[in-house]
Amino acid sequence: MIHNDKTKKIIVFFAAADVVLALVYGVLFFNVNKKNAETAITYSTVYRRTSDETAFIRNKKTLADTEQQRSLLDAYVVTPEKSLSFIEQIENLGKITFTEVQVISLSNPKKAGDLFSLDFTAEGKFENVFRLFSLIEEMPFRLSLKRASMTANTQDETWKGSFTIVLYSYRM
Repeated sequence: MIHNDKTKKIIVFFAAADVVLALVYGVLFFNVNKKNAETAITYSTVYRRTSDETAFIRNKKTLADTEQQRSLLDAYVVTPEKSLSFIEQIENLGKITFTEVQVISLSNPKKAGDLFSLDFTAEGKFENVFRLFSLIEEMPFRLSLKRASMTANTQDETWKGSFTIVLYSYRM
């Protein structure tokens, strides 16, 4: 019986130890799962911020790399401040081609979407007037010819061209 009593005490001790160890394991398991969830959230936050920072650095580098190209493109867009310079460029092309250019009128766009148009005449030899308009077409602006008419003066063999161009690369 003593032997039996001793065996029961050992069994009860190990059963109690098993229950205590199971509780400790359960608490530790719960804490580890909680820490894993917190770590996953922290990791995703850090990863997202790192990803955002990488994208920001990449965009900043792209902006720096394309700055020269963007400034070059801006030179090809006429704004209200640059419209006088655009007209002077056309008049200078007239001097280059030995034609007399006279600006008749220009539209003044009031809102975005309105077109900028320029009416002008050019007088000179036929080749020169034609060359003038060829050079205008080669300007680095998006423009089109809306109207053109040429008349000959048979007395002094000159031609007078009347042109209207529409400038699509105009920005308010």
